[in-house]
Amino acid sequence: MPQTVDTRVELLEQLRGNLLRHYFVLLVPAAALALLGLVLRFFQAQPVDMIPLDVAGPAVLIVAVVLALASPLWMRVRFVGRVAEARSVDTPDFLAFEKNLLNTALPATWVAALGYLLGVSLFHFAGATLAALYAAYYYFPSRERVTHEMRLFRVGRESA
Repeated sequence: MPQTVDTRVELLEQLRGNLLRHYFVLLVPAAALALLGLVLRFFQAQPVDMIPLDVAGPAVLIVAVVLALASPLWMRVRFVGRVAEARSVDTPDFLAFEKNLLNTALPATWVAALGYLLGVSLFHFAGATLAALYAAYYYFPSRERVTHEMRLFRVGRESA
């Protein structure tokens, strides 16, 4: 028996609520690091002097870009390859995939905040921040995005 519109709307809202909670839990560490950086700057304290900035800056930028762009793309390609022949994708598999995307992309926000905390060069910090903003924006579980992903991966359709 095919799902009714009400059932699909309920499924969408349930998935979206679950993903939203997960999204915000992953952003809390970045906010805490950024706040710590602001407090330390206010008191003119240098948090870490042991890491050379000529090493930390490029590392922050590269790690943020890999987390925000490359890793989620690779994960998506693998997931698409795995479910390409399936008539539909089970809801738990889809939710696990979406959470893994968040788990991979949103730590870029932590890395950008760490770059601020370390005081890396503006170039490296700005690049890491752009990558982090991309991850936070692109992977935000809006109704439209979750609906599109569910339709794209045929989530919850009956296997007939």
